[in-house]
Amino acid sequence: MEYRRLQKSKSGSFLLSIPKEWIKKRGLDSGSLIKLIESEEGGLILLPEGTMEKEENIVTIKSAENLEKQIRTQYLLGANTIIIDLGKKISSMTREEVKNAISKLIGLEIIEEGISSITIQCLLQPTSIPVRSVLKRSYSLAASMHKDAEIALSEGDIELAEVVSKRDEEVDRLYFLIVRQLRSAIRNYSIAEKLGVKPIECLDLRMAARYIEGIADQSEIIAKNVMKVHGEKIDKEIINRLLELSNMAYNIHEEASQALFKGDIKLANKVISKNNEFKSKVLDFNEFLLIKQPKLSTIINSIAMHIYQIGEYGIDLAELVGF
Repeated sequence: MEYRRLQKSKSGSFLLSIPKEWIKKRGLDSGSLIKLIESEEGGLILLPEGTMEKEENIVTIKSAENLEKQIRTQYLLGANTIIIDLGKKISSMTREEVKNAISKLIGLEIIEEGISSITIQCLLQPTSIPVRSVLKRSYSLAASMHKDAEIALSEGDIELAEVVSKRDEEVDRLYFLIVRQLRSAIRNYSIAEKLGVKPIECLDLRMAARYIEGIADQSEIIAKNVMKVHGEKIDKEIINRLLELSNMAYNIHEEASQALFKGDIKLANKVISKNNEFKSKVLDFNEFLLIKQPKLSTIINSIAMHIYQIGEYGIDLAELVGF
């Protein structure tokens, strides 16, 4: 911690000296332009003009253990270049694992491949896509997955259920990109400014992304359960009650997302007020199942619980608004 005392010039301007070490480290000199940004907390942030958006963050992975997880971790931490160097010939199986890992992460490409090393680079600038645009795209996909899973349940459409299941990977790719962007924004104020987010918003946006990914995950599980009961006859009343629950859950997260993207506190509160009614309908369905005791009660109850979780994620989204 270092303190500097303000000085006042004869003209009435205030002067503050900047540490020489900071100037040298950033290659500045007399006449260099420095951007001054006031934070919400009242602090003053100094950014040299032309501060690089893309930090030269190079990491090397030297172990083949949990390779996919290692690549994903470094991507989320903001690495721009990832070098796989195992100190020996890289097997074809390991190369396939690397290719599979980068196919799940937006912007990563193999730029160099040798006998014992692979160099991966992120070609996507952190500010090339506004983070809220990525979040909206992610929600649009998750919502369509829920709606299609609902239709597949209603019509017993096995092909549509398979499509829903495959779409989850795209939501995951967007989620990882959002996490990477937000972490970059927290580290670099210039990136945060160009992404259109304030550092204080990053945690809420990260949570919103997680809830949206959760909606997609639960929709995928519902679709897989639809595939499991394919060919089985399920009581029409049970299907109708499930669809009623699903429709209510859909409306909850649809309105919650609108409230989140518009910053509409009134709409968010309206969504939150539906929580008790939604829980009550889920309990009523559980009691109904106990009375009916259908052949596939375990799977049917599982579908109901995943629909309930989707609704809860919608409530969670609404609760982020205004905080």
